[in-house]
Amino acid sequence: MPVLFFSNSGLQGDLLFSLFSQSIPMPWEKACIGKQRHCLQHYEAIIIDCWQIGINSYSKDFLSDLKKIRHSKAILINFPADLPTHISEKLRQSGFYLLCDNNISQEKLIQRLSTAIHSCESSHADNSQSPLPLTRREQEILGQLTTGEPNSVIATKLHLSEHTVKNHMYNIFRKIGVKNRLQASNWAKLNLQEERI
Repeated sequence: MPVLFFSNSGLQGDLLFSLFSQSIPMPWEKACIGKQRHCLQHYEAIIIDCWQIGINSYSKDFLSDLKKIRHSKAILINFPADLPTHISEKLRQSGFYLLCDNNISQEKLIQRLSTAIHSCESSHADNSQSPLPLTRREQEILGQLTTGEPNSVIATKLHLSEHTVKNHMYNIFRKIGVKNRLQASNWAKLNLQEERI
């Protein structure tokens, strides 16, 4: 299945599309955001260039178009490094995976994007619920979750804020396809050791 890259029709979008299609060996297609919404399920993943969020006159329309995208593997790239927390939270709650901001190097962008897409592929092959791998920090938090401790205790043990733990929990739940702490704890007991390897 191809990967769809949503970006503007300008030079930046064309350059990123060229970079991705040459660096990550997969079938790629490009479209402007707002187009091809009717056939998104035919794509392995949807990669969305979010540079427009930083331009005030385009931000509202762009975010409105984002809300219309429904795909289990919608990955956002190139968003502003200072993206307000309330916007990033709304995006996460809508099912988007925020992969990297606009301060990342070209090499790291390609590496992270390739990993995310190939994780998407392997999840289809294995019929797994987890579209993207858990980070080491998420694995630590998930391991602590199995003890039954509240977020405040987990935050103290890991030297994090409670808000950060809550954000990680949300991402963990989304990635492993569970809806509550008990399901996440059960999933961890069955799978966490394998994830750590």
